Amino acid sequence: MLFPMIAGADNVATELLDLFGEEELPLPSAMIQRRNQIKKEAFQELFYLFNKRIPKEKTFHGYQLVACDGTRLNLPYNPSDLGNLVDNIEGRKGFNQIHMNALYDVMNDIFIDIELQGMQEMNERDAFCKFLDKHSDDMLKTIFIADRGYASFNIYAHAINNNQFFLIRMKESDAQSLCLDNKHLLDNSFVDENVTIHIGRRRKKNNCEYENYQNIGQIKWILLSSVY
Repeated sequence: MLFPMIAGADNVATELLDLFGEEELPLPSAMIQRRNQIKKEAFQELFYLFNKRIPKEKTFHGYQLVACDGTRLNLPYNPSDLGNLVDNIEGRKGFNQIHMNALYDVMNDIFIDIELQGMQEMNERDAFCKFLDKHSDDMLKTIFIADRGYASFNIYAHAINNNQFFLIRMKESDAQSLCLDNKHLLDNSFVDENVTIHIGRRRKKNNCEYENYQNIGQIKWILLSSVY
C-alpha cells in the first residue's frame, strides 16, 4: 500500500529500486499484481485512521472550522472510461477527469474527508450531504463552511437534523428574495440578525401568512448567509 502513495513520475522499475534497493527488488509485474489486489476501501480506511492520530488543537472560539469545496483531477486518457470521459469541447480531443469533493479543517490545515465522483455523476451537494451525515457523531463542535454552489434545502435539512452549524455564501438578490418580509435586511454594510423562514409545499392562504414563507414547490434552491 505504501508504494502507490509515494511513487514518483519515473517508470515502475526505477521507483521500485528507490524503495526496496537491489537486494529485495521485486519485479514490476509482481508489484502490479499485488497492487490490483488492494481494495479502494483500504486506502480510505488508512486515510481515516491516519487522521484520527493527528491532534486538532486549533479552534475558532471552541469551534472546528471545516470548509467544503470541489475540484477536478486529471486522469490518463481512456476513451472507454465513459464515466470520467469529457468529450464535449468542439475541436478538442477528449480527456478524462474525476471530481473530488474535499472537507478541510481550516485552522489545523488537515483534510478531514474526501468524496470522489465520476464526471457523469458529479453532484457537489450530494457529496456535502454525505459529509454532514458521516460527521454527525464527531465530538468536536463544528461549523461547516461552503460556497454558493453547495446551497440547497436538502443540505440545510441534513445539517439541522444532525444538529450541525453551517455558513454558506449567498448573492444579495437571493437574500432579498428569501426574506420577503424584511426588504431592508441588507441596507447596512454588515448585518447580524436572526431571521425566521418557513418552508412548505402548499399555497393556502393560512400558510402564506407565516413570516418569510417559501413554497418549496416553486423554489429549486436558496442560499443562506448563515444559520445559528
